[in-house]
Amino acid sequence: MKVVQAKIKYQTEYEVLDVNSLRVGYGVAFNIFIKKNGDYVIIIEAGTVLSPKLFKTLQEKEHVYVSKKEAKRQTLSCETLQTYLKYNKNDFAKSLELLTEVNTQLFDDYLQNADDTINLSCVTKIVSGIIFLITINQQYLKNTISLFQSDLNLSHHSLYVAIYAVNLGFSLKITSDKLLQLGTAALLHDIGFKKIDENIIHKDSKLSEDETASIQEHPKRSVTIATQNKIVEPYILDAIMHHHECYDGSGYPEHLKGKNISNAAAILAICDVFNALTNDRPYRLKYSSFEALQLMMKGEAMAGKFNQDYIKIFLKSLLQ
Repeated sequence: MKVVQAKIKYQTEYEVLDVNSLRVGYGVAFNIFIKKNGDYVIIIEAGTVLSPKLFKTLQEKEHVYVSKKEAKRQTLSCETLQTYLKYNKNDFAKSLELLTEVNTQLFDDYLQNADDTINLSCVTKIVSGIIFLITINQQYLKNTISLFQSDLNLSHHSLYVAIYAVNLGFSLKITSDKLLQLGTAALLHDIGFKKIDENIIHKDSKLSEDETASIQEHPKRSVTIATQNKIVEPYILDAIMHHHECYDGSGYPEHLKGKNISNAAAILAICDVFNALTNDRPYRLKYSSFEALQLMMKGEAMAGKFNQDYIKIFLKSLLQ
């Protein structure tokens, strides 16, 4: 055990830790102390995976402590996400669960806010977390994609598209500042669906012309909400606005073609459709990753709609 030189007279620098707030199976995000002979002694160091046995040991102690400087780390939040990811970076399932939990809270808050406010600081922290995980392990996506939930949940879809986009952007060697903007655009690309009738969004039969037109308004609505939240970067706004444009000009809202579509929008187009294809829908079962990419490259309805070089690089990242 490691003795910390903090005598009992400095007791105010520590506080009692609620053991039941700890996450069994996760890396602990802070040092845990006991008091012994007037000193605070570390019994579990930050980064230690809290096994059931260790958890039981802590429960049996009369008191355990955390330093007040680290006390806020007891709760997973946007502010503590990076620390939790740091200590769980080698556990693919746990790190994805941490991202999912924080992102779900972000979107729950956004959907409940009448003024459409979204916590941009939290958005940045989530995207930074994704970049961190992919940067330290280029096989992060390959090892987590099987854990992605198959549903139409907006927060899940947005998170997965962001992971796909950052992964592809990293493979394309996009600069770090643009990678952060790309991930931000991906996480926010569908926020405009908040303004679309849910009955239309979840309709399991063919949409009418008016309903289709309503759905196709969501990129513009997403951009409007993004600008209301003081997002001004053209790179982000362009990617959000044009993530449904197709290389053959059949997309929306502006029917852009080929090189008139920005690289960021082309990346989001691939990631958005890929995630849709690999999710169950009322009228079909989900495609496997490779079936989806084959459809996007060679399928009669999709061939020529996407940047084929990007799709090949995306595929390669899943095979490496």
